[in-house]
Amino acid sequence: MDPADTVSPTRLLTNYRLPGSPVFMVGTFDKGITVLSQQVRALNLAWALVESGEVALDASNGHAPGTSHSSRKRIAVVGAGFAGLTVAAGLLKKRVNADITVFERRDTVMPLQHGSDSRWLHPHIYDWPSQGSEAYSAALPVLNWTASRASDVVVQVLSGWRDVARAKQTAPEGINSEPPELRLYCNTRHLLIRRSSHPSQMEIEWIGEERDRTEPALPAADQPAPSGESDKFDVVILAVGFGLETDSATYYWRNDTLAQPQLGQARSTYIVSGSGDGAMVDLFRLRISHFRQDRILAELFSGRADLLRTLREVKDRSDTDETTFESLRAIWENPVLADSTSAVQGRLRARLRQDTDVLLRVRNPSFTNLFVDKRVSFQNRLLAYLLYRCGAFTPVTADSDKLGRLAREHGVPDGRIIIRHGTEKKAGLTDVLDASLHEEVERCLKEPDKYFQTDRPAWSGGYFDMPGLLERTAGTKSPHTTNAVRAQWRREYLPSPTEAIATAFCAAVAGYITSVRAPSARLRVTLHRTLATGDEVVLQQCCDYQGPQNVKGRAGRTFPSSNGTIGAAFTLGQVVRTRDHATHQELITDMEALSLDEASQKMADAVASVAAIPILGPADADLGQEAGRNVVGVLYLDSYDEGAFGEDDMMRRVIEMAQTFFDSLPRASHTAAARIANTEFWVHASQRPGTSSPVPDPDTWQALEAVLEPPTADHLRQINFDFSDFTPVEDS
Repeated sequence: MDPADTVSPTRLLTNYRLPGSPVFMVGTFDKGITVLSQQVRALNLAWALVESGEVALDASNGHAPGTSHSSRKRIAVVGAGFAGLTVAAGLLKKRVNADITVFERRDTVMPLQHGSDSRWLHPHIYDWPSQGSEAYSAALPVLNWTASRASDVVVQVLSGWRDVARAKQTAPEGINSEPPELRLYCNTRHLLIRRSSHPSQMEIEWIGEERDRTEPALPAADQPAPSGESDKFDVVILAVGFGLETDSATYYWRNDTLAQPQLGQARSTYIVSGSGDGAMVDLFRLRISHFRQDRILAELFSGRADLLRTLREVKDRSDTDETTFESLRAIWENPVLADSTSAVQGRLRARLRQDTDVLLRVRNPSFTNLFVDKRVSFQNRLLAYLLYRCGAFTPVTADSDKLGRLAREHGVPDGRIIIRHGTEKKAGLTDVLDASLHEEVERCLKEPDKYFQTDRPAWSGGYFDMPGLLERTAGTKSPHTTNAVRAQWRREYLPSPTEAIATAFCAAVAGYITSVRAPSARLRVTLHRTLATGDEVVLQQCCDYQGPQNVKGRAGRTFPSSNGTIGAAFTLGQVVRTRDHATHQELITDMEALSLDEASQKMADAVASVAAIPILGPADADLGQEAGRNVVGVLYLDSYDEGAFGEDDMMRRVIEMAQTFFDSLPRASHTAAARIANTEFWVHASQRPGTSSPVPDPDTWQALEAVLEPPTADHLRQINFDFSDFTPVEDS
């Protein structure tokens, strides 16, 4: 990552803090809020609280926790939706020197989406057609989930919550603090946050039911009934989330039958009032047969890569004088794209329901003005435009207080009026804050841009798998980062299909080398994929080490893309291996120069031979071949035998195996099962050699050498195979 792009944790905190208080708000004033964006903001807050020192990881000055000299904090998280649980889980994973209490107003956690079977959640679909928008997984290090019905996503996140709440986070060597204590309250019908007599604390009073911290639907063993309590907290996190809708008789997340065919009824007319994403989705459900938010784009745009590229340019265009409506009209009137646009519109027209009509009531003076509102996702603006071209609904601009007259005019009963006028954000805050804090809330509402919170990850790869360790001190010089700690840390999400594919390939390579050389002792083979996380590129171990006499359990770890043998191969884009007759001390010297044990274990004393083979994918399309190929992965091998990888013939055969294997991987998305897709990463950082870190000089190496041509895969842009219910548009 470019140091100029590094986010300051202290500065980031100011975007969350309610001025003049230890109260922090997650995503309250941001536009385009999604479940994933709120989770990223929550983890960014956890990162900033820890890295700024607002919440410590260790007891200060060696004093015992709980004493007057302790730095131990009390943290309250108000709201147990996706954001609230995620920030709490992130702090638990970091093993902060604090006790955490989570409050939820309703009867269980994630109450809006709990049991919501008629709504679908997809982590990235609102970014379509941007890079990685079809990725099936949220790819989060904490409380990860994959595209599914909202109710199923709740089940996934709850499973992750149980794992975190039950885990016994081991303290790194030298850390004096006790692990965090966790309490969880539901049905907190009364909860009030006010200033404490101590200026750096807030006091919370509440009436609620304490629940089992791992099973929020069950009462705590010693608190079966509601109780009224109050306590002081050093940090209060408001994760009030989306909030409830205004003016709506039927809330967005409640189950309904809008997408189902009419049973024994004549063609029915509906009124949908609103111009945001919620209103657009209900319009689509009413007018498109078999509408699934996560599938519709692949179904309409499959095989139309030319049109997709043009739409991507429209989405990314920064010309504010041109509305999306005019841009889309220009595309649909472009004769060069006529075949594709006609085919897409024909597919949609064939899918129109014959049992519904919709009046879309928008606040803007005209329907075209809807396309200026960037709060509506590009995907939904595009689908609304296509429906408009098909004449599939009637836009109306009646005032909201005249909906009744509009309904009577068209014979629409109350049960077929759907109101999506957004949520009341102010009430979500003022309902829990004492009146003395309302003025600060009003000030924030008037200047929301000051509280913009990025939904790009600020943390580094593996950060939330390093309990008790600060990001800036997690290197080899820290007394806390022992060899045992580095053996298991820095894990990030690894898709199961990717792990299975890597395991099969590495086992085959290990089998081949064993048949050729019959190693006398250890041989290890594993694959690292190039992983974009935030604005950083790391190398992630895709499978446990394969080969004889190996310790398992290493998959998912991440390493800096410039460190060690794999970092040298990635940065140079060349095969790196030990020279013949290199001594162990020479190898140690080279590993120290390449900062091997900054983020990984110290190399075993018996290791005599190493090799790293980069897999080169195609160059970035927008940069051209002259920019050089991207590195999509690095195959790593080591052995206790001297000269284990010095035979050129054997190494060339391994390279040929890699060439054939990775050339065939793009076809894995087209199996009969059709359940696996290799999707782009949803964040971007360069995968080209030499662009993210200093390039090592092989002439300075004593034991290592850069030799042989690496394998290439012209159609493999990333190794990110995951389960999916649909084929990415550009692969279809």
